[in-house]
Amino acid sequence: MKNRSIGIVCVAACSLVLGVAGCAGHTHRDGEPAASAVVTLDLQGADVSRVFDAARESLMEYRFSLDRVDARRGVITTHPKRTAGLATPWDQEQSGLDQEWEDLLNEQRRIVRIDFDQDGDRYSALQIQVEVVRTHRPGWRIETESVRLSEHARIRDRDGELMPMSFGEVIGLDTRFAQRLAESISARLSSATDEQ
Repeated sequence: MKNRSIGIVCVAACSLVLGVAGCAGHTHRDGEPAASAVVTLDLQGADVSRVFDAARESLMEYRFSLDRVDARRGVITTHPKRTAGLATPWDQEQSGLDQEWEDLLNEQRRIVRIDFDQDGDRYSALQIQVEVVRTHRPGWRIETESVRLSEHARIRDRDGELMPMSFGEVIGLDTRFAQRLAESISARLSSATDEQ
């Protein structure tokens, strides 16, 4: 009897922890991001090619696939990268156990955008913004006998057009990962300066 009550308490505690993990996490976004949600790194007039290379190498270190690399306009963006949190320990975008749980329980992707402030042939600063995009699958009918027998209901919009079976929504900005990415770029720049 005592073992059963301990088991019930453990199940209740796990349910509470998993429920709270979905509510915590990212900075929610309404319209434009707040200035505090974008991480800025002062470059003190660093060379354009060195800064750009350091940013690209830092993104590739985290296994992001580069989407747009535009040195003339001073922009680097990545393709959305999905991780499964605790189930993928080799991916290191998560900055805490709360994000590990959230990425495990929800299909989420991160998109990184780096904007460079350029003064002639030097960069004065860069801003890093990391969006977290969650995938939603409305109309999924889960079969109780077997999950493989589950099906999707097709939903029509107001005009009678079929809606997509899944869609992504930006749920917030990951400032903790943006800060770690800025630290990685800064470390690469200082090590390149020390080598010269």
